[in-house]
Amino acid sequence: MSPSQRPRIRVAIVGGGISGIAQAIRLNEQLGSKVEITIFEKAAEPGGIWRDSKWPGAGVDVPIHLYSLYSDLKADWSTVYASQPEVLEYWKGLISKYELEGLFRFNTEWIGSTWSEEDQSHTLTLKRHPSGETYELIADVLISANGPLSTPLIPKLPGLSSFKGVYFHNLRWRSDVDLTNKRVAVVGNGSSGIQLVPGVAALPGVQLTHFIRSGGYFIPKKNTEYSPLVKFAFRWLPGVQRVYRFTLFLESNAYRKTLASLAPSPTGQEKALLKYLSAEAPPQYLELLRPSYPLGCKRVALDLDWLKSLHRDNVHLVKEKLVSVNEEGLVTAEGTIHPFDVIIFATGADVAQHGLGLNIGLKGEGGVELREYWKSLGGPQAYLGVAVPSFPNNFAVIGPNAASTSWGFTIGVKTLFIARLVKGLVDNNLSSIQPKQEPFERSNAEIRAKLAASTTNSLLCSNWFRVGGKGLHTVHHWTTGCEFYPLLFSDRLSFLAFPPPRCSF
Repeated sequence: MSPSQRPRIRVAIVGGGISGIAQAIRLNEQLGSKVEITIFEKAAEPGGIWRDSKWPGAGVDVPIHLYSLYSDLKADWSTVYASQPEVLEYWKGLISKYELEGLFRFNTEWIGSTWSEEDQSHTLTLKRHPSGETYELIADVLISANGPLSTPLIPKLPGLSSFKGVYFHNLRWRSDVDLTNKRVAVVGNGSSGIQLVPGVAALPGVQLTHFIRSGGYFIPKKNTEYSPLVKFAFRWLPGVQRVYRFTLFLESNAYRKTLASLAPSPTGQEKALLKYLSAEAPPQYLELLRPSYPLGCKRVALDLDWLKSLHRDNVHLVKEKLVSVNEEGLVTAEGTIHPFDVIIFATGADVAQHGLGLNIGLKGEGGVELREYWKSLGGPQAYLGVAVPSFPNNFAVIGPNAASTSWGFTIGVKTLFIARLVKGLVDNNLSSIQPKQEPFERSNAEIRAKLAASTTNSLLCSNWFRVGGKGLHTVHHWTTGCEFYPLLFSDRLSFLAFPPPRCSF
């Protein structure tokens, strides 16, 4: 069907978490009745990571006023770092506010899609759960909103299936598992690992062992409650909440710029964080917790009572390499067997390869699969973190090297950018758009060059920003949010041309 014959542009959004919700809001805002949106969600409810993150103490680790959408500020957040139930309530509230309920197709999994150059459309293959029935659907535009934390990483430990107890990943929290009076292992001391330990350790009768691979840098997380007076000012005094949010944005930008420019030698910030660690950590664990890499090499974690919880008699810290699992529990390289009733893997998500947009089973021009195309480049790459040449009308909310400042900011600006691209298709009576090869290659070369000097690329540590821990850096852009926003929209104007029936940007 030609664009001029198309009554409404058909947009398929894969993922019903916060990226998918935000994208639907922006598309309706930009196109109104000219767009037909369907949101495919594998689970039975919306919410994505905030639906599943139900561990004790779960919440945001950036100030919530910065994490929420710029268009939908909330005056009565309870604390600076909101809890999981409060965050989920906010996003579900947006579904109701913007009347998105009818757009969702729950229990529906995207399996793959193929671009038709003749019809200028995507044919999606979808699976219904729990029946397993598959069917096809046609869409003009495909948007990946599956989220960076959509694929949990569980270490491939031999013998895991033989474990007689219960094991699960914290991103798939098992609320049906009673942890009281249990021997519990927590594996991993990233942001979620240190977030869940204090709450689990406080449960009656729990004996908790926390396995860590390396030390780290920790910032005290001061989760201040907003007073009634502050909430009143946010709600009723014009501009107060906007100014406060902008202040948080500037602070976040300054912090990111500092980390990006750090030299591998000790800095004042590094020394301050090590001083905090020395003051708060139990003396017997201090050497286990000292980082062996420069500040910025791994993500700095916010500490809300984790170091304090290590002082508890029922909490033990172990820094030994895990090599296998047997019926009783975890086995370390030293040959020690640690018996447990429950093992919780807080080992992060496969962000670098599977959290940056749909790619396995996604076929563009000539039937080329995006996963294979990325392999030929050494890892995931995109233009402005949104689109890839030869994959028309295919956009990712959080694609390769999309992150600048917080995920909330990234989602806000990317969904607006994508919505304007789709609007360009409609307004200019076009069938498809895709990036030009030259700006794609040039922008990614610039990203590689700029990030090369950053401590996030240091070989002194392994991190989730890079493929395989030490490969291509695929998560961050080299800019701060202040720099990225004008870059995103100015580049759109520079590289976008609309000669019918096809165009490139």
